[in-house]
Amino acid sequence: MRVADDELKGLEGEASKMIDIAEFVPLKSVDPIYFEKTYFLGPDKGGDKAYRLLADAMDKQGRVALAKFVMRGKESLVLIRPAQGGLMLHTMYFADEVRDFGEIDRGQSAKIRPGELELASQLIDGLSNDEFHPEQYEDEYRHRVLDLVNQKVEGKEVTVAAAEAPRAQVIDLMEALKESLAKRVASGEKRPLAKAKRSEEAAPAPPKRAAAKK
Repeated sequence: MRVADDELKGLEGEASKMIDIAEFVPLKSVDPIYFEKTYFLGPDKGGDKAYRLLADAMDKQGRVALAKFVMRGKESLVLIRPAQGGLMLHTMYFADEVRDFGEIDRGQSAKIRPGELELASQLIDGLSNDEFHPEQYEDEYRHRVLDLVNQKVEGKEVTVAAAEAPRAQVIDLMEALKESLAKRVASGEKRPLAKAKRSEEAAPAPPKRAAAKK
């Protein structure tokens, strides 16, 4: 069976600047797996007040808008949220476009000892911050490429460093966690953490905590 281009063209939605809002939901209720691309959204001519009103109202209510929008002939599901004093638009995948774990193993058969869970929790505590600061993460590959280009522009002889030998795969997760914790303490970046018991030793069960609702 063949489908002609003009037949597909006839199925495209009519381009429109209108965004049809369907509902408002809490941002935390939307799984990031559905996000595709991000755009800055500005007001149309004469729409300053409506734009400002929507941005301020959503910010006050702590909610985001789910809507549909025709882009390049294709109807897109979008999320609009208040950010940086304005509005941002995220195109989203539809539910049938997103895969789930299905038959992928998620380690359900693994048995976790209390001491192991405590050590992993200490690692999280030692690496925890209250806010995300994107500026502290840099694209090291991009820097290396720019350095290479600059050296060539300046006529310098370019020396490419030898590739590092592949490291042996870490099999013991407990040892990997301990090594990571030791590095954090040695660097002085975080306060020393309580020494966790070895996984081989019996450790008392930690006090029960109320389960955090996602």
